[in-house]
Amino acid sequence: MQDKTWYEWGEMTSVELARVRETVRLALIPVGATEQHGPNLATATDYRVAQAFAQRIAAATHPRSVVLPPLPFGISYHHLKFAGTITLSAETFIALCADVAKSLKSNGIQHMLFVNGHMGNTAILNVVTTKLHYELGMQAATSFYFAQAADKMKEHARSPRFGHACEIESSVVMALCPALARKEQFTPGQMVPSERRYTYTNQPFALQVPIGFERQTRNGVFGDARLAKPEIGEAIIQTALQRTLEFIEDFLREPAE
Repeated sequence: MQDKTWYEWGEMTSVELARVRETVRLALIPVGATEQHGPNLATATDYRVAQAFAQRIAAATHPRSVVLPPLPFGISYHHLKFAGTITLSAETFIALCADVAKSLKSNGIQHMLFVNGHMGNTAILNVVTTKLHYELGMQAATSFYFAQAADKMKEHARSPRFGHACEIESSVVMALCPALARKEQFTPGQMVPSERRYTYTNQPFALQVPIGFERQTRNGVFGDARLAKPEIGEAIIQTALQRTLEFIEDFLREPAE
């Protein structure tokens, strides 16, 4: 077993996993996407950030948790007009998560937390955790650092439309996965004027409606990544981490059904 301060499922042998099964109570499943982030960030951004954040959680909850290999594809239809995007269907995504959960249950793990790194997965993960809880009797939850650190993100945002390859996400990448950031070519979003009222996620009172990114930004980017700083990303991640850890303490007290 590698000398780490957390457990990595994919880096352990079957014998090693069997040995720690008595202490591990929580599976952390990083989920993200492989999709365009304009010229600013690599296409692996969402799942690599989720993986790095899950490792932070695992280090803080060791030896009660284990990090699974990341699920690198998500719901990314809205990015398909830009090169580099791969998407799953909702049906495939749900089936994949359910099969992973069944395997975890057969390994004696009843609590699982999806550590999400992609906004487009939010709605489908709510469906997934509901199915796993009521159909498999597991304790399943989903986290997203955008939600757990929403106040800290708003504090540092400088653009009216942020949230993708912007000053916020680029700061997080610089803190967690700096090799994925293309700092020398950071470019602000070339925004398309809004055609509708109450439709974009960070507008007040927005409704939910699918809108392709090509109708929102010409270069696949929001905000202004030139304003990104790793210390901003670290502040966001630390805020999300603290709140997630507080949740986990309560979550692990819930018995499986």
